[in-house]
Amino acid sequence: MEQKRSKTQTSQRTQTQARRTAQKPAEPMSRDELRSKRNLERRKKRRRNKIIGYTVVIILIIAAAIALSLTVFFKIQSINVTGDDIYNAETIVAASGLNVGENMFKSSKKDISNKLETSLPYIESVHVKRSPTGNVTLAITAAKAELAIDCGEGYILLNKNGKVLEDGVVSINEDVATVTASTIVTATPGDIIVFENEQDTQTLKDIKSIIDSKQIEKITDINITQNSSVVLTYDMRITLEVGMVSTLEQKMDFVKATLDKLNSDEPNFEGSIDFTVENKAFVNEKTEQTTTAPTVAAQPEAQGEAA
Repeated sequence: MEQKRSKTQTSQRTQTQARRTAQKPAEPMSRDELRSKRNLERRKKRRRNKIIGYTVVIILIIAAAIALSLTVFFKIQSINVTGDDIYNAETIVAASGLNVGENMFKSSKKDISNKLETSLPYIESVHVKRSPTGNVTLAITAAKAELAIDCGEGYILLNKNGKVLEDGVVSINEDVATVTASTIVTATPGDIIVFENEQDTQTLKDIKSIIDSKQIEKITDINITQNSSVVLTYDMRITLEVGMVSTLEQKMDFVKATLDKLNSDEPNFEGSIDFTVENKAFVNEKTEQTTTAPTVAAQPEAQGEAA
């Protein structure tokens, strides 16, 4: 018991001494210590001021460089037009919005391309090149009319992506496929055509891309009035029922092989072929007599066995 009481008293004295030490006011700093502290604070303040000053100077230099680049340097010395000769150079330069003497970076390359492709519909794409000497070159790729919509009094011509090239056209070339789709909402030259069924534009673009990638020529009509039952016309004499758009790409090799075999065996055949069942081609002559045994193998060496 005495040992425990002794330990407790010792602990209490230690805590009391610690509190007294903590409560004891700090000793005043000497004159040298105060001078050293003030000098340290002054150095820190000067360092902060220098950093702020340097930052402001850098910002001003950058701003001045940008201003000079837009007003003094990188001025357009000449504008050249190359590539496909679909419009004359003066028309293209005027539509681009570029002017000799202006800064060549005033407009982005994308803005220049979009402006030309919209205002001059028969321009498919524009490659803008700038040189350090101030020369700007506009390399033009012409758009081609590949699709047409019969409006009764004339045709609306479209490129492969559905951009309207021209309207009110009286006749179309043989290599232009007619399109049957939902009602047209807008068809402004230079803009993508808009149908009542908003999916039709993308559907038409996808179908045309697949046909081109598979190198199937002589598609003379594309009917997308029902997206689940797309109908193509080949050479104005054979109707191809190809089914859903989502399965079209997988079927097109088979479709091409069937057409090649049929053209070889019966070059003047007229009628329809139903491809809605996978790897099968149900051939119907125009006389409504149906040919059976329609299976065509998926392998290239047997693709021509459609009946």
